[in-house]
Amino acid sequence: MGNAARFHEGELIAQRNAQETEIAARNAANVDQRIIRGALPFVRQQKFLYAGSIDQQGRVWASVLIGEPGFLQPSEDAGALLVDLGRVARQPFDPLWDNIRHDERLGLLLLELQTRRRLKINGAAELDGDTLTVHVTESVPICPRYIQRRHITLEEPGRQSMPHGVQRGNALGGEQLALIARADTFFLASVHESHGADCSHRGGPRGFVQVLPNGVLRIPDYNGNSMFNSFGNFLLNPQAGLVFPDYEQRRMLQLNGTAQMFWDQPDPGNATGGTGRFWEFTVAHWIETQLPDALQMEFVDASPFLPKGT
Repeated sequence: MGNAARFHEGELIAQRNAQETEIAARNAANVDQRIIRGALPFVRQQKFLYAGSIDQQGRVWASVLIGEPGFLQPSEDAGALLVDLGRVARQPFDPLWDNIRHDERLGLLLLELQTRRRLKINGAAELDGDTLTVHVTESVPICPRYIQRRHITLEEPGRQSMPHGVQRGNALGGEQLALIARADTFFLASVHESHGADCSHRGGPRGFVQVLPNGVLRIPDYNGNSMFNSFGNFLLNPQAGLVFPDYEQRRMLQLNGTAQMFWDQPDPGNATGGTGRFWEFTVAHWIETQLPDALQMEFVDASPFLPKGT
């Protein structure tokens, strides 16, 4: 099977729109149907897992899971990932817990903020008690660009008493807009009917997510691995989930809505780093919850790859 055959129709269209089809085909050689052997020690030492899932109405949500090192264990043949939810700080209002009970499609991202290393694992979820098994359909290492380094600690996540406060809405309020305006990082979930869910990282200078007067979020798209998994999904299904973790104030803002891409746009301020690509996100639903009180965060430094404005 050629590398181009790994992509669905939406991804191929996005690659052509960006004129990056050949680069995408080369990078597709890194995609595997098992967790790559060289990444197995990395998987076992992770404390954070970011997930994309789908609810009963077909809405897409992104989530943040914090666990103890060792809560992620590859299967012996590296064809599955076992997640010990008993060692995870579980936010009870996160849609993820209901979603995985009725839709097996799950997109996962492992990201080590201190080293900027990350690994994507997509697959089919199977829940049995406190064990979540993800049968891998795709696994690929991702480059370290646009990641802000942070050192985050949370002792014994599985024993933490999770805050029970929750706010919900449709239109973003002042507190939620302020959180977004400060953000330099969020995570993005998308879905394809047969290729499954996907979860990816988005980072930029603080305030890189612009809030338009109508409440729509406008976001620059930087150079990446050219495979356009998220954009390709959006071309066929505009459903999207965003999660903004505010580690400093121990808050988590989850958004559901729809995404639209804009190609070859004027960019006099170099917000896109030269790509001329933006995308806009229209919010339909939001949930704001709290992260554990014991969580501690230290900002280390910003990514050296962030675009410089003119």
